[in-house]
Amino acid sequence: MNISDIAQQLQTALVDAQKAHKALEDAKAGLAPLEQAAANADDAVNDLMRQYQAETNVIPAMKRGARFIKEHRQKKAYNITPGSKIAATGKRAHTRAINAGKSEAEAKKAQKEAEKLLAEKLGVKK
Repeated sequence: MNISDIAQQLQTALVDAQKAHKALEDAKAGLAPLEQAAANADDAVNDLMRQYQAETNVIPAMKRGARFIKEHRQKKAYNITPGSKIAATGKRAHTRAINAGKSEAEAKKAQKEAEKLLAEKLGVKK
């Protein structure tokens, strides 16, 4: 391709871009009245809701945030047995060994060692 071909393509692209921007501006101008009408309708609904609540003495319910719900939710109690602690510790040791680039055999050995140490610490026969 030579410079004149590139200049011609550039000129065409510029004209197309101008047309696209013009179409976008026209579309935005057409949406403005619709947005205003929707906002007016929302305001009317809110006013009517306030009037209805005032006439019926209904107080809108307070919205509770996620923090309130989280703090006041009953916690589920569950029992963690020494056996499950040992199994979880062994699994973590295995995963760490694999992520460190050790072989599967070395990872299993690390798992067994970690389980043995925790079983001793907890006084559980494994």
